[in-house]
Amino acid sequence: MNEHFSRVLLAVMAVLSVTVRAQQVYEADLSQLTPTERKWVDSVYTSMSEDQRLGQLFMIRAHSDLGPDHVAEVVSQIENYHVGGVCFFQGTPEKQLELTNQYQALSHLPLMVSMDAEWGLGMRLPDQTISFPKQLALGAIRNNQLIYDMATEIARQMHRLGVNVSFSPVLDVNNNPENPVIATRSFGEDRYNVTAKGYMYMKGLQDNGILASAKHFPGHGDTDVDSHLDLPVIKHSLARLDSIELYPFRALVRYGIGSIMAAHLQIPALDPRPNRPSSLSKPIVSDLLRDELGFNGLIFTDGLEMKGVTKHYQPGEVEAEAIAAGSDILLLPEDIAASFETIKRYVAEGKIPPAKLEEKVRRVLLSKYRLGLNRASFPAAENLRSELNTAAAKSLKQDLYEAAMTLVRDKEKLVPIATPETGKIVSLRIGSPQSSAFTTRLDDYGQITHLTTGVKPTATEQQQILQRVDGEDVVVVSLYSDGSRFIEKVPVSDEVLRLLKAIDQKSKLVVTVFGNPYSLAALDGFGTVLEAYTRDEVAQDAAAQALFGATRITGRLPVTASKAAPYNAGLETTANFRMGYANPESVGVNGEQLASKIDVLAREAIREKATPGMVVLVARSGKVVFEKAYGHHTYAREQAVSTNDVYDLASVTKVAATTLCIMKLVDEGRIDIDKPLGFYLPELEGTNKENLKIRAVLAHRAGLSAWIPFYKYTLTPGRYPKPSSQFYRTAQTGNFVVPVTDNLFMNKVCIDSVWQRIYDSPLPNVGKYRYSDLGFYLMAKLIDRVSGLTVNEYAARHFYRPMGLESLTFNPLRSIDRDRIPPTEVDDYFRMCTVQGYVHDMGAGMMGGVSGHAGLFGSAHDVAALFQMLLQEGTYGGKRYLKPETIQQFTTRYADDLRRGLGFDMKQLDEDRSLNMAEDASARAFGHLGFTGTAVWVDPAEELVYVFLSNRTYPNMENNKLNQLDTRIKMHAAAYQALGSTSERSTSAVRNTAGLGQVP
Repeated sequence: MNEHFSRVLLAVMAVLSVTVRAQQVYEADLSQLTPTERKWVDSVYTSMSEDQRLGQLFMIRAHSDLGPDHVAEVVSQIENYHVGGVCFFQGTPEKQLELTNQYQALSHLPLMVSMDAEWGLGMRLPDQTISFPKQLALGAIRNNQLIYDMATEIARQMHRLGVNVSFSPVLDVNNNPENPVIATRSFGEDRYNVTAKGYMYMKGLQDNGILASAKHFPGHGDTDVDSHLDLPVIKHSLARLDSIELYPFRALVRYGIGSIMAAHLQIPALDPRPNRPSSLSKPIVSDLLRDELGFNGLIFTDGLEMKGVTKHYQPGEVEAEAIAAGSDILLLPEDIAASFETIKRYVAEGKIPPAKLEEKVRRVLLSKYRLGLNRASFPAAENLRSELNTAAAKSLKQDLYEAAMTLVRDKEKLVPIATPETGKIVSLRIGSPQSSAFTTRLDDYGQITHLTTGVKPTATEQQQILQRVDGEDVVVVSLYSDGSRFIEKVPVSDEVLRLLKAIDQKSKLVVTVFGNPYSLAALDGFGTVLEAYTRDEVAQDAAAQALFGATRITGRLPVTASKAAPYNAGLETTANFRMGYANPESVGVNGEQLASKIDVLAREAIREKATPGMVVLVARSGKVVFEKAYGHHTYAREQAVSTNDVYDLASVTKVAATTLCIMKLVDEGRIDIDKPLGFYLPELEGTNKENLKIRAVLAHRAGLSAWIPFYKYTLTPGRYPKPSSQFYRTAQTGNFVVPVTDNLFMNKVCIDSVWQRIYDSPLPNVGKYRYSDLGFYLMAKLIDRVSGLTVNEYAARHFYRPMGLESLTFNPLRSIDRDRIPPTEVDDYFRMCTVQGYVHDMGAGMMGGVSGHAGLFGSAHDVAALFQMLLQEGTYGGKRYLKPETIQQFTTRYADDLRRGLGFDMKQLDEDRSLNMAEDASARAFGHLGFTGTAVWVDPAEELVYVFLSNRTYPNMENNKLNQLDTRIKMHAAAYQALGSTSERSTSAVRNTAGLGQVP
């Protein structure tokens, strides 16, 4: 190392950076230098020895998982051959960054660090970093801005990891279904689509300071040989090559691609010499790419270890021929010592002009300068994994897969799938024995019957499946790829085809393909097919949501699979306003902040024994962004809470059942809420309830008593009361038919007594607000009288069943496993047992579990979906349930009331009273609290839904710590805090929510 270069190195080391610098746009044309650039390049070039200059043309292999011997070899090549760059492969991000910093510190000039990152860092660091969709799936996307966004995010991650070069995009036009190495790595078969998306990918990288590299020049798409294993031969004419294979490269050269990778292909039309790879061909690299196309950037060879070159050339000869052909950087040389020796010999023999060699070195130096490698950068190791795998990046991945979903055809118009009024939805999983992300998400859209089989089901297995399927059923079949890295082939056996044909003849069939779209050729006979491109779990989730209409389907096939699945095939659907799932950032929510605050509050509540467990859900703009279970069913910690658990909703019943039914009857003109109760309930004639206006009852302004302890009148007298044998039996017999618990049955005449006590009760609060359960007993009777259906039957028929909300039910043990239902109390005052699966409220229990004020059970998801329907002005799943004006009427405060709507609780506006929800909630927010420790709040101003379910009454309902801790309110507040300031909320980017209705 000479004295001048030592001074350069010292200057570099003096300005080491430990953080990622702001990035400038990478300027691709290396033929034009600014005076500052020329001065730096000249200074560094003249300071270097011959070997240091030559070393800049080498980029060597580097792993972070091959141990000390491999690291020592890389160190040796950096120190002895002054290599200009490293290309990282498998390992871990932490170890890669550690080694990158180590190698940079050793190098006399900062190294150019590269990766194959076609689908992000996950291509080389799978399961540790994000894998975005492969290019074939991206080829289906119609919004090319998403491609730019993805490349921008990949650039950010690469900078964070100390990487400067991405060997992407792939510009190969893949028009050969048998291509063993490109396949899913191509944008598809259409040159224009490949070009447009390749441009956006390139621009996203280079606008953010990462050198993009278009590959594999002059086009690897129409081959059936893997150049890693042999030398593929492309026999097309020059005219064909120019019109198809070369088209994207020609365009991106024009629009500023920074580098191009020369492939190992034999192309007789361009170079007739036998066994001459294009990467070693002067007519292809220099004459065509450099001169005819006018490319002024860097030219990389493809990996020089590949059999496409090593099969016909010796180590050292490969590298020398590549330099002679016109390449600038030798990627993954097999033998550096032999390469140095042979290249020097070629120079001495005149095969490589010294001026050409100098030109290449200067190009590499200029590129390094433009990448910021005129000075070393050492990114910090702290928080690396979390800063690579950000919530925003995960959100972008979801957006990409949602945009890629392609409904190839839908002859029977089955998509979006509607919850069937008759029949059932059956999921048949083929080729994935374990429960999948697809089938798990399907469960959020109804009660699904799940079946599974292998890729070659036996005749017996086929028959068993067919026996589980009925004519009215919708059968959603999922076919999974073999998991191969580039091909992702979906095996569609004759046995599978026979089974699918039999199902199709019997039921409504929807086929979803999680793999290569070329697999569609085997499925031409089926009328409804969704192409999802890969078995990636995010794609599976997106497919399930798309099928049920939570998201739009807009993708188009990027390749032709068959006549029935041609290029550009794809039907567009609209979102049908079903509850969807998304990463928080996609709807303007800070997911990390939200989760951390709710986690802290949940742990506090469980630690303080305010409740043994809970489920919390937050949704915005129709998307669930947070849903998590905490704790256990009881303090014995024997069963953990699941998000699928079904809780006693207590007084949430008033709005989630009774009020909804009243609203529906108002919609239909069957109830006028300004009429008195006696108009509909003649049995009230002569009582003080006869003239109570329905509107006032709904708003708790009718003067009714708060409640009546009906159960006490059925207990034995004395110090230790218990259920009287006059009213109860331990087994069902005669008139003792009302189940209060598993082993306690009440005489049905007691129900009449309950009603009589309500009719006879005083009105102690006339003209005043007084929260009352009694009014909602009467509302349930009103529903029954007007509709001919009990409140549970009416709500199920008009809301729960058509919406696919299987968990919303009264008396849940009739349809739901007991294990899904947390107990609500160890009752030692009435039922003398642990109450589980029966309504906790004593009065509702005496009504057979069905009442207007309590009795409804449900999961967090189903409660949220029900209230999302209200937020969407009465529509859900493509069906209208309520009129917008009815929702507005019921969610508007009662005249001169500062809190109550009609049935619905609203934000407390009286400053002298305690808040019932988050202070940041708007005045339009509505919902209800429940005695067992439940809450649901909806805020139209923020399109926000919040659900909190718990069994805080276990083991004793006197436990009031949940209220003392304000857990429900604080968690609700956390949702607003995660939205940021008011100005941030109004300007936050909210994707995929166009058309969501709001309560006016």
